[in-house]
Order: sequence, then structure tokens, then C-alpha cells
Amino acid sequence: MTRPPLLLVVGMHRSGTSLLGGVLQRLGVALPGETIAGDDHNPEGYFEWDQVVATQERLLIDLERWWPSAQGTLALPAGWLEHPATLDARARLHGLLAAEVAAQEGPWAIKDPRCSRLLPLWLALCRELEIPLQIVLAVRDPAEVVASLVRRDGPLTGMDAYRAQQLWWRHNLEAIHTAREALLPLAVVDFARWFDQPAQQLQDLLAALPSLQPSGEQQRHALALIRPEHRRSLEAGQQLVLAPPLRRLYARLLRRPVTQRWPSAEPPGRLRRQAPPPLLPSWLEAHPAEWPAWLERHRHFPAPRCWRRFALGPDPVLNVCGPAWTALEPHCRLQRLPLLGLEQRRIDPARCLLHQLRLEPDPRPVATDAGPVELLASVALNLELPPPARAAEWLAHLRSRQVIWDPDPARVLLLRALALPAWWLDPEAPVNGWLQQPAANDPACWASHLGLAPSEKGALLVCGAAGAIWDRALAQEASQPRGQSAGPRIDYRPGWPELIIESPAAGLARAGWLQAAVLEAERLVVAGVQALPSDWQGLAVAAADPLLLPAEATPAELRALHRGEPLQALAEDRPSPATDSVFAWHSSRVPRASVLVSLFNYADRIEAALASVAVQTAADLELIVVDDASTDQGVETVRAWMQAQLDGPHQTFARLLLLRHTRNTGLAAARNTAFAAAQAPWCFVLDADNALFPAAVTQCLALAEAGAEPLAVVHPLLAVEAEPGRPDEQRTLASTASWQRQRLLGGNVVDAMALVRRSAWERVGGYTHIEGGWEDFDFWCKLVEAGFYGVQCPQLLAVYRSHAESMSHTATNRSWRALSRTLQARHPWLQLPLATP
Repeated sequence: MTRPPLLLVVGMHRSGTSLLGGVLQRLGVALPGETIAGDDHNPEGYFEWDQVVATQERLLIDLERWWPSAQGTLALPAGWLEHPATLDARARLHGLLAAEVAAQEGPWAIKDPRCSRLLPLWLALCRELEIPLQIVLAVRDPAEVVASLVRRDGPLTGMDAYRAQQLWWRHNLEAIHTAREALLPLAVVDFARWFDQPAQQLQDLLAALPSLQPSGEQQRHALALIRPEHRRSLEAGQQLVLAPPLRRLYARLLRRPVTQRWPSAEPPGRLRRQAPPPLLPSWLEAHPAEWPAWLERHRHFPAPRCWRRFALGPDPVLNVCGPAWTALEPHCRLQRLPLLGLEQRRIDPARCLLHQLRLEPDPRPVATDAGPVELLASVALNLELPPPARAAEWLAHLRSRQVIWDPDPARVLLLRALALPAWWLDPEAPVNGWLQQPAANDPACWASHLGLAPSEKGALLVCGAAGAIWDRALAQEASQPRGQSAGPRIDYRPGWPELIIESPAAGLARAGWLQAAVLEAERLVVAGVQALPSDWQGLAVAAADPLLLPAEATPAELRALHRGEPLQALAEDRPSPATDSVFAWHSSRVPRASVLVSLFNYADRIEAALASVAVQTAADLELIVVDDASTDQGVETVRAWMQAQLDGPHQTFARLLLLRHTRNTGLAAARNTAFAAAQAPWCFVLDADNALFPAAVTQCLALAEAGAEPLAVVHPLLAVEAEPGRPDEQRTLASTASWQRQRLLGGNVVDAMALVRRSAWERVGGYTHIEGGWEDFDFWCKLVEAGFYGVQCPQLLAVYRSHAESMSHTATNRSWRALSRTLQARHPWLQLPLATP
């Protein structure tokens, strides 16, 4: 069975290959793979298979023929098809094509200008996979190409008009010569004709590619892609003076005389302008103050990888320039070096120095069946550019090394300009086993050097201190039965940044622990920093990319980030836990109203709140305090206070009750426990750090009992008592807004201190736990949705105390965005401004 043909779109960069790729796609030609998106230079897209482009770009770099550089104007090295870098690229391309060819049912295309120079490689691949091949050459007026290249690539690569002309010449002629030698048909498509004669251009293209049989609608769709604004370099190109050979070659290409003799792909003498001589290594060495500027000019230049095969000799020395071997980065980088057998070598602690790693002598040869291997006695890993004062020492040290690897491409090019044997260290190169050796991967080494136990498999590994809000939320989560947390477990290592590393052996153990941990973890998370640490570069990450933990995030928010969801606070209806009755007393009177106090670690503030309840003018109150598993003396304080009320001469309460949760469950559960225990029809909610004025219950209850059945909330005006230094210490009142659905749309305007109808609480299912706060706002929204409403009691009847330990300060105010998204999702009628991504 004959396979569908592959149309290989070649040509010089900026010659209309992308436009041609878009036309072919609209004519029904399949373009496989993920294609590169458009930008300012190609708004419609590049129509290039990203993996093919990346593979071919890296191959040209490793052959030291990066296409926009001055070296890109040279012929490919002799024997380049057998170069190790080419063999590696060929294997990658073979895998891509083999997986795709069986799925194609009609003509398909791959477009990349780099194919113009690498066409012999494509011929070999297509012969091997038995793919019929058709070459489509996109050409464009060289003046327009030169103008476009200089404008786009000049600032980054130093592209000038002479280099651009040489590249235009070589890209077109190398493709023509290769196609003719292989006796392949060659279709030539002129960029200008798409704008001057689009319909005729399309018919000529279809005649040259008989395998295409598009419908009339597809042809009209293809022609709609032609837009005059795509020819932005026309005017600039008309002002350029080109070498006459280019003009003549372009004219011949338009006539498409593919059978006649063509000039050599080597640019003619008139195009071989002598480039400025490179700076001599001696000049560079003598002017280290110029090195930063040199690096900046080459910041966008890639550097080649080394494809020679290396192994360490019997007694090697590994030096690092920059951070010492006690640091993390050198070991993470070292595991990416292309050194055979490194995982079998052991460090010799007695001979190691901070910047010099000595390995134990090993006379055994490295076993390999893939050809000769060079043995190295000295290797350098360069991770710095020294200050000018240290430049001579730095150069002298590097000159004594046989091979140098550096992860910064621009630094590699500087080292090579200084005549040093430097190569680029690919941060994604395969690991060599350095961090899998026993000294790096043994729990006993981790324990002895670091005091660290192995990480938890499948957990979110959080390295670094995440802050007080995180700690409190994690403690609350830990108090729940195992398995109740939503999402993966969290392996929290807050002391990671404080590890003390004093020897290369300890540095190796730390890097090995981290490498093993991230391979076992669901994801690596870094806390307490603004950016991922640079010294973690070189780690092999098996799962998703590492995450930065936002400041003041909670475990629930981290799990949402990990799932790729917007930051939201956890919302769940938690059942009240088991409860111990610590103090209980009741009279024969039926409570008319309740005051419900939730308590958690406010032993120093709770007595003031209780005292404000004791002086209420309303009679027959019941007071219910629910302690949410405090760790201070709050329960003892409340019990003693209640007992004192019974011993006093005047008893104003109808009932006193102190309950304690057996585990911490959160504010919502504590309030729900109190409401469930209440006997009165109306309940005044009071937080343990606030206080009521004497007439609070009386005045609110009068409005409540006079209201209709849908009235569920009576909320008073609140005075603000702020501690010095608090941002709201100048406020005298809390929110003055009355209960209105429209006012609640943009956020909460009603404080939790309010009188609530107990039957309404029961109707809506009580309070819902919201991680970080806003349980009261969520409760108000549920009441609105159930048809209830509230009214304001226009009197100052309570005091809101603003202090640094309040929940609003420690959690709610720092989680507004996540809380807004949660509330908006739970109540879509809200219009919270911070709920948008």
C-alpha cells in the first residue's frame, strides 16, 4: 500500500514558509504535532511542529552552525551525518515520524526552514520509513528577507545585511542541490505572487502537488489567509542594495528552471564580506572588566554540547568554580555531566576541599560497547563569572582542567573565546547516577549527616517554613482522622533551609536526599521565598514542575494550586466532634435567649467577654461556651467563672453550660455545637475576644420578637476598640451598613456578633467550615438564599476588639482572594471583586 506523501516545506527564514504552511493546512493537509503559536512577527502562527523545530535547532547548535549566527553561513561540517549529535537528532526525529506516519490518511506536511540545511537527514529518514517525499521551496525577494531578518534578529544576534544575504543564498541553493541529487520533484512557491496573483499562485501550487484535491470551499478558505499586512518588509526591502548574484538567483528561482545547472551553495565572493576579526583571547584575558558587557551581547546565543565520550581516570579531581561542594547546586549539576561510570565512584572525604572533590582511586576500566572513551584526570564545573580582581586566578585554574562544563550558554561562549575547552551543560541532560550512589541515597547517611528521615512517597513535599497561618491550618488538619484531608498528604520540612552543611560528604547527602525526595513526591513545593532557588538547578523532577507556595497560603490552597485550580479556601460541612460536658447548671426557668461563645486559646481574653454577659439587662439568659480543644487554660478559666456565678448573691442566668470538643474542628463546628445545645429560640453569637454592652440582648431581642417569621438576624452597631499600631485604630465604628441583599453582593457588611433565630440556623444547616474564615458571611448568604432577612438595631450594643491575634488578622485578611473565590463559587449571585482570576 502506498503511503500518503509528506510535503516538506523548506526555504530561508522569513520567506513565507509560515504563510505557505497555513495555506496547505486550509487545503486539507495535515500538520502533525503541537504547532508553535503566533507572535508579533507571525500573527497567524508558525505552523511548525515544536518538537521538530527544537530537535533541529539543537542539532545546528551542536554542529556549531546555529542558523542566525555568523557560523550559520558556513557549510555543515564534513561528515556531519555521522556526528553523534546528528545520530541523536535522527533517533528523535525517527521516533516522531514513525509514530505519525501510520496515522496519516492523506497528504501531510512538516514545515521548518532548518530543513533546508538538514535535507540530507530527511531524505535518509524518509527512505528508512518508506515515506514518499515532496519538497516545497518557499522563496521571497532577498531584499525583503534581509530587511525582515535585520529588524527581527539584529538586536539579539547581530544580524546584518551581509550575513542575511549569505544565509539566503545558502538556504535556497543547498535545498535545490540536495533535491536534484536525490531526483526529487521540487515545487517553488514565490511569496510575492500570493499578493499579486493569489488565485493563479494557488492553481500553480495545486498543479505542482497533484496529491492535493481540495474542495472549492477549502480553496476559498486558503485564499482568505492572504492579507496585505503580512508583507510588512516590502517597503524597507526596496531601499536595500543587494549583491547582484542574489538578484540573478532570485530571478532564476522564479522561472523555476530546475533542470539547468545551479551555482554552488557557497556564497560568491561579492557576498563574502570579511567579518570583523573576533577578539583575540589575549585581549579578552587582559580586559576582564569587559566580560559582563561581552556576556550581555551574547546573552541570547546558545552554546554547543560536548558529544565526545568521557569517563573519569583512576584518581580524578573535580573542581567547582562558584559555590563550594557543601552547597546544593554543584551536586545537582554534577549529576547531569556526560561522564560514564560516575555513579560507581566514591568521594574520599579525607582529601576533599571545599571547592575540590577527590574521588577514591579506581583502576577498573569503564565497561562500554559503544566505542572509545577518553579518561579525564581533572574536570571543572564552572558556575560563576568572577570579579575582575579574581579573573587571573580563575583563568589559571580553568586552564589546568581538561574539560569544563558550564550551564550558562553565554559563559560557555566566553570561555571558548578565551581558548578554554568549555561546553554547555544541558540542565535537562540524562542523570548519570551521581545522586543515586549509597553516599547520597542511603537513609543512614541522611540521618547521620542531616538528621532527616526519608520523605513520604506520593506527598506534596514542602521545603521551608510556610508561616503561622499555614502552621495553624496544618495543625488543625493533623487533628482530624487520617484520610479526611482532601488531596495528597503534605510532607512538611520547615527546617530545610537551616540545615548546617560543613563537608562535601554532607553536601552530597543533602543533594541526594532532595533528589530522592522529589522523585518520590507528588510535587516539590518551596516555601518562604519569592523565586525558586537557583541552587536547585539540575534536580531531576519526575512529576510536575516545582511550585512556589504563596505567602500565607493554607494546605487547602496548596492542593488547589497543585490541581491547577484557582486558589480557593476549603469549604466543608464538618460534623461536630465528640464533646465533653465540663460544666452544666440550669434553673427551673425556661431560657428566653441564649448567648453563645466560641473559645479557642483566648484564656487571657475570655473573662472580659463573660463579664459583659453577666451584666446584661435581659433576664433568663442561658450562656453556652464551646471550647474547640484549646491548648491554654481557657477551659479552667471559664469553669471557675461559671462556678463563681453560682456562688454569688444574685443569679441572673437560667442556664450555664461549658462544652469542650475532643479535637479542634474550627469555628463553624464550635458555633454549630453551641446552637445545637441551646434551648432558647434566639441566640446571640459572641466571640471570646469581644464584649457586649449591658442592653445588647434586650434591645436586639425586642426587635426580634416583634418581627415576622422570615426575620432571622438582628445585628447592632459595633464600637471598635483597636490596640495601638493596628491599621483600624482610628475607626470608632465597625460597618454601619444595614442588612440588604444588594449590600452583601460585594462582600460582608454584617459582623458575626448578632442575634440569630435558632430555627433559621437549623433550616439552612448551620455554619459551614471555610478555611481561613468568612463562615459568618457564608451563613448570611445561606439565610438569604432560604428567604430569610435581617435588620439592624440602630444602637451601639457591642464592642469589636481589633488585635494582632484575632482570626481576621491571622487568617481571613490574608486569604481574601481564596475566600472570595470560594464564596463566589458557593453563592453565584455574589459579585465579589477579588473572585476573578
